[in-house]
Amino acid sequence: MLATAPAPKAERTRAAILAAAEQLFARLGFVATRLEDVAAAVGVKRAALFYYFPDKQHLYDAVIEGAFGSLVARLDEAFSTPTSIAQRVERGVEAWVDAIAARPTLARLILRHAAEAEAHPTQGLFPATERLLRGGWLLFEQGRASGELKPLHDDPFHTASAVIGATVFYFVALSPLVPTRDFNPLAPEQVEAHKRDAVRTVRHLLGIATPRPVKKRPKIAPRRKR
Repeated sequence: MLATAPAPKAERTRAAILAAAEQLFARLGFVATRLEDVAAAVGVKRAALFYYFPDKQHLYDAVIEGAFGSLVARLDEAFSTPTSIAQRVERGVEAWVDAIAARPTLARLILRHAAEAEAHPTQGLFPATERLLRGGWLLFEQGRASGELKPLHDDPFHTASAVIGATVFYFVALSPLVPTRDFNPLAPEQVEAHKRDAVRTVRHLLGIATPRPVKKRPKIAPRRKR
């Protein structure tokens, strides 16, 4: 097999800048993060950042696009799968939890963005989120019209709030607020438990019938020949 050529230095530097900026924006927020801090984390001069990004806003936009792009792709796939509306909704919930578990900085970026909403009242978190919201609303309306969904509320944002809020809190705030050495929210078994709880919450709020477990037929022992 041919060896893969290493990425050019400029690409590696740009990737390093984005990775460092993602960590800083997630920890400090947009307002408090300084370009000097990003440059120091990468090991370059502040002026070098402007070769890749004109200003902090462009850097932030690039971080958000890279961080949330994979999440949007997962949700798009879940919502467009040719299955029942209920299954698409449940798969979307599972994709959401899996994406946050794989990249916890997403949850921190969401919290920081919300906390600084007054500083950018007209700026959405990620442009594709509006398309996802429209797609989720359409599924909600179609499911309600067909009878697959029997929601407790007329507005799907109640369900979205319950699931998004619980997952963000679970991965970001639970451990600091309830510190314990015996609980790791990122442990695979704990992530699966949270995912099951999130799906149960959606089933309850949207009136999705819980699938009945398939009963296994008892094995019949072969008759002995007399």
